[in-house]
Amino acid sequence: MHGPVLPNGALSEASVLLLHAVSDVDCDVLRAARIRPSHANWLHAPWYPAHRGGAITVGRTIWFTPGWFDPMGLGDGSLRSTHAWLLHLAHEVGHLAQARRFGPGLLGKARYVAAFTRQYAWRALLLRWPVHDGSPLEQEAEEGRQVLLRITAELGEQHPLILAVHEGDAGGVCQWCTLHATKLAR
Repeated sequence: MHGPVLPNGALSEASVLLLHAVSDVDCDVLRAARIRPSHANWLHAPWYPAHRGGAITVGRTIWFTPGWFDPMGLGDGSLRSTHAWLLHLAHEVGHLAQARRFGPGLLGKARYVAAFTRQYAWRALLLRWPVHDGSPLEQEAEEGRQVLLRITAELGEQHPLILAVHEGDAGGVCQWCTLHATKLAR
C-alpha cells in the first residue's frame, strides 16, 4: 500500500496526478505541498473536535487534525482511508492555489488568512449560513472535491482512480485521466 501521502508529508505522484485532474491545481504546486499533523505547528491548528476531523491550508502546508494520522482512524492505510484522504485533499489543494495568489512569505500568508477571516466574519454578521462552507474562497476550493465525488459516485473506494492512488500507480491514474479527459473537462 502506498496511499496518497508519503512518509515525508509529500503527495504521492499518483495523488498529484489525480488531484491535478480534479482541481486543476498546477502539478508543481501539488508536488511542493506538505501534509502535516496539526500538533506540528505552534498553534496546533486546526482545532476541530476529533469527531469532525478537518484541515487548514497555509502557504504550501496542509495541516490535518490528528485523527487523519491515527492508525486506528484514517491513518490505517485502508482503501477506505485512501478514499477519505483524497476527497479531503481534493478540497484542500484548492486552497494551495489560492494561497499562491496572495503571494509568498509572511505577508502573503497574512493576506490569505485575513481574506478568509473577513469572509467568515462578514457571513456571520449578516447571518448567512453556513458561515464557513458558504464563503466564496471555500466554495472555490470545494470544486475539486465535487468533481472527485461525481467521478467516483458509483464505485466509491473501488473506483479505478482510488485503487490506482492506493497502489501508487501513477501510470494507472494517467491512463484513466487520458481515457476520460472529456468527462473530466465537464
